[in-house]
Amino acid sequence: MEISTVLKQLEESATVTFQSTPHLAGKTRRAAMKIDAKRAKAGKPPHEQKFNLAPVPETRQLRGMSLSPWELLHTLARATALAGHGSSRALAQHWNCLRYVTALQSNHQQRMELAADGKDPKFHRKAVQAQDLGIAFGLATAQRIMCQRHPDYRFDIVDADLALEAGWTLRGSGSTAYEHTRLRPNYFLVGRKLGAPFRIASVDCKGSHGRVEAQYEQLAKSAAHMETVVLGDVDAGGAPPPSLMLATAVAAKGGIEIRLLDPTGDGVLTVPSKPTPDLTGPIEELNLVPLIPFTNSDGRQTSRPGFALPVERWEWFSRVLARTTAAGLLTFAGDRDAARSLLTKRQQYRLGSGHSHASSGMQFDTGITLGGLSFVGTDHVFRLSGQRVEVFSGLFKHMHSRLANQELDDHEAELPAALATWKRRKAVAIKDWGGLVHMDSTGALLAIRAQGSGRQQLY
Repeated sequence: MEISTVLKQLEESATVTFQSTPHLAGKTRRAAMKIDAKRAKAGKPPHEQKFNLAPVPETRQLRGMSLSPWELLHTLARATALAGHGSSRALAQHWNCLRYVTALQSNHQQRMELAADGKDPKFHRKAVQAQDLGIAFGLATAQRIMCQRHPDYRFDIVDADLALEAGWTLRGSGSTAYEHTRLRPNYFLVGRKLGAPFRIASVDCKGSHGRVEAQYEQLAKSAAHMETVVLGDVDAGGAPPPSLMLATAVAAKGGIEIRLLDPTGDGVLTVPSKPTPDLTGPIEELNLVPLIPFTNSDGRQTSRPGFALPVERWEWFSRVLARTTAAGLLTFAGDRDAARSLLTKRQQYRLGSGHSHASSGMQFDTGITLGGLSFVGTDHVFRLSGQRVEVFSGLFKHMHSRLANQELDDHEAELPAALATWKRRKAVAIKDWGGLVHMDSTGALLAIRAQGSGRQQLY
């Protein structure tokens, strides 16, 4: 396939449909009951989960979304930038999204579907593809819905495992209560607005090539994951944050479709006596017990597995979320050393040892000027049908400096102006690049082109 054809296919927007109905909620509840019945037969207690699952209200007007494959792959790249395990897989993990550059297309109804390459088992293992595309479509959908629900907020993607590792041991020899920590959402969406406390929503994304019953079971499992993070004291009204559960039917007939449900909850991390949290300074790594305490119906104190965040920890957790988001952006740009300085010791496991970045092949050593704007980041060259293709991931140069110097408040204050400047110069920047360019709401840039194209070259 010619590179020009691939780029055209990546650029073409297509529709992905949503399904969120009372019927879906009922099917999911029944699937959850079946799972609990199986656990009972095995002598295990049922999972704590909400059964008041409801359709997502926004889907009454928002019956689907339109996006391009390149925008979707950008979402996947950002979400998984810190999802690797050490530096040995850094290069492969960073550019994992590129395995799908020929996997998606628009059909005759302008709906997104798997292309012939996406269906070919020589190129894609179904389980891995379903997991990756489930994350990408799920997070893209969740961001659209949360932005429609709170239009004055920007919602950043944070790997839930990575954020929780700042307070709890989730893996390794120190993880003595795996049964208490294994259930947790995939991601948090963190709502940011200047001068306001953070909003947080839990998101659990899954994907499947199977029948519709597979999605019912996936949503039922997600319902249990959503109950494991609680904000505040349960006895004083504390509850899980708002959440979105999404299951993507990757191989649905007629095009990709997403089934989603919306358990209730409140997720504003308001710090008492403060209008906004203090995000300056490092974060203390805690060793919290993975239990949620509460008083049962007999008036006795008890607990269940999960992650309890009392009000006095909300400012700490806001700082964790802010620094983890910043570390993800720096890693996306290839600057793993600067990212490391923002993370706790347990979180740094995702980056490997501090002296092993060079051997991983991942380097923060590339820059380019597009539309008169300077960007810094990392690049990669690969062959597609014998032709060389060049990819660049990076940030505005001055915004990278803010993050690398841990000036998080300044970065947040300057981001709106940087995005506005990009919007004005985007057309020129695309001509300078000579291929596809996409920038997300955090200022992260992902660009692809035939090597040697464009008016500006990487340096």
